[in-house]
Amino acid sequence: MVRNGDGARRRAGATGVDTGVAHSSRRRRSGRVSRSHRSSHELPDDVLVRAESVTRTVSGLRILAPVSLTIRAGECTALIGENGSGKTTFLRVLLGLDEPTTGGVRLNDRVLTRRDIASVIQMPPFFENLTVLEHLVFVRSSWGLPSGMDIPYELLDAFEVGRLARHFPDELSSGERQLVALCLGLARPARLLVLDEPEQRLDEGRRAKLAEILTSRADQGVGIVLATHASDLREAVADHVLSLNAPE
Repeated sequence: MVRNGDGARRRAGATGVDTGVAHSSRRRRSGRVSRSHRSSHELPDDVLVRAESVTRTVSGLRILAPVSLTIRAGECTALIGENGSGKTTFLRVLLGLDEPTTGGVRLNDRVLTRRDIASVIQMPPFFENLTVLEHLVFVRSSWGLPSGMDIPYELLDAFEVGRLARHFPDELSSGERQLVALCLGLARPARLLVLDEPEQRLDEGRRAKLAEILTSRADQGVGIVLATHASDLREAVADHVLSLNAPE
Protein backbone atom coordinates (compact mmCIF):
# COMPACT_ATOMS: atom_id res chain seq x y z
CA MET A 1 0.00 0.00 0.00
CA VAL A 2 1.28 3.44 -0.84
CA ARG A 3 0.15 6.51 0.96
CA ASN A 4 1.28 10.02 1.72
CA GLY A 5 2.56 10.67 5.21
CA ASP A 6 0.21 13.06 6.98
CA GLY A 7 3.12 15.34 7.81
CA ALA A 8 5.16 14.72 4.68
CA ARG A 9 6.72 17.82 3.20
CA ARG A 10 4.49 19.24 0.49
CA ARG A 11 5.71 20.46 -2.88
CA ALA A 12 3.76 21.42 -5.97
CA GLY A 13 4.02 19.27 -9.06
CA ALA A 14 5.03 15.86 -7.69
CA THR A 15 3.64 12.68 -9.14
CA GLY A 16 4.41 10.29 -6.28
CA VAL A 17 5.36 6.65 -6.30
CA ASP A 18 4.37 4.46 -9.20
CA THR A 19 1.29 2.72 -7.84
CA GLY A 20 -1.73 4.79 -8.77
CA VAL A 21 -2.60 5.69 -5.20
CA ALA A 22 -2.44 9.15 -3.58
CA HIS A 23 0.24 11.53 -4.83
CA SER A 24 1.84 14.25 -2.76
CA SER A 25 2.21 17.84 -3.89
CA ARG A 26 5.47 19.70 -3.60
CA ARG A 27 7.18 22.91 -4.60
CA ARG A 28 9.32 22.88 -7.71
CA ARG A 29 13.04 23.20 -7.34
CA SER A 30 15.19 25.24 -9.63
CA GLY A 31 17.24 23.07 -11.94
CA ARG A 32 14.75 20.22 -11.83
CA VAL A 33 15.23 17.77 -14.69
CA SER A 34 12.59 17.71 -17.41
CA ARG A 35 10.27 14.71 -17.50
CA SER A 36 10.18 14.45 -21.27
CA HIS A 37 10.19 10.90 -22.68
CA ARG A 38 12.75 10.11 -25.36
CA SER A 39 10.96 6.98 -26.46
CA SER A 40 8.23 4.69 -25.20
CA HIS A 41 10.92 2.29 -23.93
CA GLU A 42 13.07 4.81 -22.06
CA LEU A 43 12.56 6.15 -18.58
CA PRO A 44 11.89 9.88 -18.22
CA ASP A 45 15.01 11.93 -17.59
CA ASP A 46 14.14 12.60 -13.95
CA VAL A 47 13.49 8.94 -13.12
CA LEU A 48 16.58 7.33 -11.59
CA VAL A 49 15.29 3.83 -10.83
CA ARG A 50 12.08 1.92 -11.38
CA ALA A 51 11.32 -1.27 -9.46
CA GLU A 52 8.44 -3.34 -10.79
CA SER A 53 6.69 -6.11 -8.82
CA VAL A 54 9.89 -7.05 -7.00
CA THR A 55 9.70 -10.07 -4.70
CA ARG A 56 12.26 -12.25 -2.98
CA THR A 57 11.98 -15.83 -1.80
CA VAL A 58 14.69 -17.67 0.15
CA SER A 59 14.57 -21.44 0.74
CA GLY A 60 10.94 -21.51 -0.28
CA LEU A 61 9.99 -18.73 2.15
CA ARG A 62 8.82 -15.42 0.70
CA ILE A 63 10.51 -12.58 2.57
CA LEU A 64 9.37 -9.72 0.32
CA ALA A 65 5.87 -9.25 -1.03
CA PRO A 66 5.55 -7.51 -4.45
CA VAL A 67 6.89 -3.95 -4.39
CA SER A 68 6.77 -1.38 -7.18
CA LEU A 69 8.44 1.99 -6.84
CA THR A 70 9.66 4.82 -9.04
CA ILE A 71 12.52 6.92 -7.65
CA ARG A 72 12.98 10.40 -9.06
CA ALA A 73 15.79 12.89 -8.77
CA GLY A 74 15.23 15.35 -5.97
CA GLU A 75 12.55 13.29 -4.24
CA CYS A 76 12.60 11.28 -1.03
CA THR A 77 10.59 8.09 -0.51
CA ALA A 78 10.25 6.59 2.97
CA LEU A 79 9.63 2.87 3.37
CA ILE A 80 7.60 1.95 6.43
CA GLY A 81 6.25 -1.32 7.80
CA GLU A 82 6.58 -3.70 10.69
CA ASN A 83 9.76 -5.66 11.28
CA GLY A 84 9.75 -8.55 8.83
CA SER A 85 7.90 -6.64 6.12
CA GLY A 86 10.97 -6.69 3.87
CA LYS A 87 12.23 -3.11 4.01
CA THR A 88 15.91 -4.07 4.23
CA THR A 89 15.42 -6.86 1.70
CA PHE A 90 13.97 -4.43 -0.81
CA LEU A 91 16.83 -1.99 -0.28
CA ARG A 92 19.34 -4.78 -0.85
CA VAL A 93 17.61 -5.76 -4.10
CA LEU A 94 17.56 -2.11 -5.12
CA LEU A 95 21.31 -1.91 -4.53
CA GLY A 96 22.00 -5.11 -6.47
CA LEU A 97 23.21 -6.95 -3.36
CA ASP A 98 20.43 -9.55 -3.66
CA GLU A 99 18.61 -10.82 -6.73
CA PRO A 100 14.84 -10.50 -6.96
CA THR A 101 12.91 -13.74 -7.30
CA THR A 102 10.35 -12.06 -9.55
CA GLY A 103 10.10 -8.59 -11.00
CA GLY A 104 13.09 -6.39 -11.60
CA VAL A 105 14.93 -3.15 -10.94
CA ARG A 106 15.72 -0.89 -13.86
CA LEU A 107 18.29 1.90 -13.64
CA ASN A 108 18.08 4.86 -15.97
CA ASP A 109 21.53 4.35 -17.47
CA ARG A 110 21.47 7.76 -19.14
CA VAL A 111 21.70 9.47 -15.76
CA LEU A 112 22.66 6.80 -13.23
CA THR A 113 25.13 3.94 -12.79
CA ARG A 114 25.79 1.76 -9.76
CA ARG A 115 28.71 4.06 -8.92
CA ASP A 116 26.25 6.92 -8.50
CA ILE A 117 24.44 5.13 -5.65
CA ALA A 118 25.61 5.68 -2.08
CA SER A 119 24.17 3.66 0.77
CA VAL A 120 24.21 3.16 4.50
CA ILE A 121 22.35 -0.08 5.17
CA GLN A 122 24.71 -1.60 7.72
CA MET A 123 27.64 -0.51 9.83
CA PRO A 124 30.64 -0.04 7.51
CA PRO A 125 33.97 -1.73 8.22
CA PHE A 126 36.31 0.52 10.16
CA PHE A 127 40.09 0.57 10.07
CA GLU A 128 41.26 0.40 13.66
CA ASN A 129 44.34 2.54 13.02
CA LEU A 130 42.56 5.38 11.18
CA THR A 131 40.86 8.23 12.98
CA VAL A 132 37.34 9.30 12.09
CA LEU A 133 38.74 12.22 10.11
CA GLU A 134 41.15 9.95 8.23
CA HIS A 135 38.26 7.62 7.35
CA LEU A 136 36.37 10.52 5.79
CA VAL A 137 39.42 11.79 3.90
CA PHE A 138 40.12 8.26 2.65
CA VAL A 139 36.58 7.80 1.34
CA ARG A 140 36.61 11.11 -0.48
CA SER A 141 40.05 10.47 -1.96
CA SER A 142 39.00 7.02 -3.15
CA TRP A 143 36.22 8.66 -5.18
CA GLY A 144 38.59 11.18 -6.73
CA LEU A 145 37.40 14.08 -4.60
CA PRO A 146 39.73 16.67 -3.07
CA SER A 147 41.52 15.18 -0.08
CA GLY A 148 41.30 18.29 2.07
CA MET A 149 39.73 18.30 5.50
CA ASP A 150 37.15 21.06 5.04
CA ILE A 151 34.29 18.82 3.81
CA PRO A 152 34.96 16.06 6.38
CA TYR A 153 34.85 18.63 9.16
CA GLU A 154 31.67 20.14 7.68
CA LEU A 155 29.98 16.73 7.74
CA LEU A 156 30.98 16.11 11.35
CA ASP A 157 30.00 19.63 12.39
CA ALA A 158 26.60 19.20 10.71
CA PHE A 159 25.89 16.49 13.30
CA GLU A 160 27.70 18.48 16.00
CA VAL A 161 30.36 15.80 16.45
CA GLY A 162 33.45 17.60 15.25
CA ARG A 163 35.09 16.54 18.52
CA LEU A 164 35.22 12.97 17.16
CA ALA A 165 37.59 13.85 14.31
CA ARG A 166 40.73 12.64 16.09
CA HIS A 167 39.10 9.63 17.74
CA PHE A 168 39.62 6.02 16.68
CA PRO A 169 36.68 3.66 15.98
CA ASP A 170 37.11 1.68 19.22
CA GLU A 171 36.73 4.92 21.18
CA LEU A 172 33.23 5.58 19.84
CA SER A 173 29.87 4.75 21.39
CA SER A 174 27.27 2.95 19.28
CA GLY A 175 25.47 6.24 18.62
CA GLU A 176 28.70 7.92 17.59
CA ARG A 177 29.49 5.03 15.25
CA GLN A 178 26.10 5.51 13.62
CA LEU A 179 26.79 9.20 13.06
CA VAL A 180 30.20 8.42 11.57
CA ALA A 181 28.63 5.76 9.31
CA LEU A 182 26.19 8.38 8.03
CA CYS A 183 29.02 10.84 7.46
CA LEU A 184 30.93 8.21 5.47
CA GLY A 185 27.87 7.55 3.30
CA LEU A 186 27.39 11.27 2.73
CA ALA A 187 31.08 11.92 2.05
CA ARG A 188 31.09 10.39 -1.43
CA PRO A 189 29.35 11.71 -4.55
CA ALA A 190 25.91 10.27 -5.25
CA ARG A 191 22.80 10.83 -7.33
CA LEU A 192 20.87 8.28 -5.31
CA LEU A 193 21.14 7.80 -1.55
CA VAL A 194 19.80 4.61 0.07
CA LEU A 195 19.50 4.46 3.87
CA ASP A 196 18.28 1.70 6.16
CA GLU A 197 16.92 3.06 9.44
CA PRO A 198 19.45 5.91 9.60
CA GLU A 199 17.81 7.13 12.83
CA GLN A 200 19.11 4.15 14.81
CA ARG A 201 20.66 5.21 18.13
CA LEU A 202 20.14 8.91 17.33
CA ASP A 203 18.39 11.24 19.74
CA GLU A 204 15.71 13.71 18.63
CA GLY A 205 18.20 16.52 18.05
CA ARG A 206 20.46 14.42 15.84
CA ARG A 207 17.45 13.13 13.89
CA ALA A 208 16.55 16.75 13.22
CA LYS A 209 20.09 17.39 11.98
CA LEU A 210 19.84 14.36 9.71
CA ALA A 211 16.54 15.64 8.35
CA GLU A 212 18.16 18.98 7.50
CA ILE A 213 21.01 17.26 5.66
CA LEU A 214 18.72 14.96 3.68
CA THR A 215 16.42 17.82 2.74
CA SER A 216 19.44 19.75 1.50
CA ARG A 217 20.60 16.78 -0.60
CA ALA A 218 17.13 16.41 -2.12
CA ASP A 219 17.12 20.13 -2.90
CA GLN A 220 20.36 19.53 -4.81
CA GLY A 221 18.63 16.89 -6.95
CA VAL A 222 19.67 13.72 -5.14
CA GLY A 223 17.07 10.95 -5.04
CA ILE A 224 16.65 9.41 -1.58
CA VAL A 225 15.11 6.16 -0.38
CA LEU A 226 15.10 5.37 3.32
CA ALA A 227 13.54 2.72 5.51
CA THR A 228 12.52 4.24 8.82
CA HIS A 229 10.50 3.75 11.96
CA ALA A 230 10.93 7.41 12.99
CA SER A 231 7.77 9.39 12.26
CA ASP A 232 9.52 12.73 12.87
CA LEU A 233 12.21 11.95 10.29
CA ARG A 234 9.66 10.67 7.80
CA GLU A 235 7.44 13.71 8.17
CA ALA A 236 10.39 16.07 7.80
CA VAL A 237 11.94 14.64 4.65
CA ALA A 238 9.59 12.27 2.78
CA ASP A 239 7.75 13.32 -0.36
CA HIS A 240 6.19 9.88 -0.59
CA VAL A 241 5.59 7.02 1.84
CA LEU A 242 5.52 3.39 0.76
CA SER A 243 4.02 0.98 3.29
CA LEU A 244 5.30 -2.60 2.90
CA ASN A 245 3.07 -5.47 3.92
CA ALA A 246 4.53 -8.55 5.56
CA PRO A 247 4.70 -11.47 3.13
CA GLU A 248 1.92 -14.02 3.57
